[in-house]
Amino acid sequence: MSRDRLQVYESGDLRVTFEPAVCQHSGVCLKTLPAVFDVKRARWIDPEAASSRAVIAAVAKCPSGALQAQLVTSVHEVLPPLEDL
Repeated sequence: MSRDRLQVYESGDLRVTFEPAVCQHSGVCLKTLPAVFDVKRARWIDPEAASSRAVIAAVAKCPSGALQAQLVTSVHEVLPPLEDL
């Protein structure tokens, strides 16, 4: 994984992105929610390791904005029954 490219981590309802070039390396995320943010892992962000609410709160503390979190919802077009096609 390139250290300069946008990194994307997803759980069922949450997407966390990390932009390495923006990071100030303050360590706020590591201290706030170490179960989710652990640089010892190859994929260092595990959004499933805490509730979505806790992850969003931790990401909101990122002083540089390198971390972002979005709730993911699935919206599917309602299709007519097959016999109507």
